[in-house]
Amino acid sequence: MEPLVQWLLGGLVLSLLFIGITRWFWSRYDKPSEEAIEWQKEQAEKRKERKVWESVEMQMRREAEEAEQKATFQQKRIKAASSGTAPDAKVVAKAFESLGASPSVKSVKESEVIDLEDDSDVHTVDELVEVRQDAWDGEVQPERAEPEEPDWELVERLKRIAEADELEEKPHPELPDAPILPEVTEEE
Repeated sequence: MEPLVQWLLGGLVLSLLFIGITRWFWSRYDKPSEEAIEWQKEQAEKRKERKVWESVEMQMRREAEEAEQKATFQQKRIKAASSGTAPDAKVVAKAFESLGASPSVKSVKESEVIDLEDDSDVHTVDELVEVRQDAWDGEVQPERAEPEEPDWELVERLKRIAEADELEEKPHPELPDAPILPEVTEEE
């Protein structure tokens, strides 16, 4: 055999031998130590604990938002209920007395009070009222025999505008002319 082939075969055998030794060394000594395994477990537990606390905090935030919404709703409800009630007659009388005027209390008879749930007056209507329905109901209306007459003044204006190369007349004569500004040149 030639020396070059011998060198190449020797290099191949030697490299295979070194690969085997490296693999054996790697598999035997490249394992995490007990401290590293313990540290990894601690990190995994911390991640789990962090996720649990985040979910608890999210739940607490949600509950706080719901409570705040309920509180604002109750406040609005109380405010709306109190705004619709009339003040006490004694308070009104004292307010008028402090202003130096005599309060004119008008009593409302029971017959004058309108009951919102009482709709007996609707049944006594003589004629039925037709309600106009402008919405399209899907039916195709037959076309009219006669088209509407066009606006001839508008047609004439449009013809003049189309035929004119330049607009000589002002589109809005009531508006004043724009001022003519001097040309600005760049000084060197």
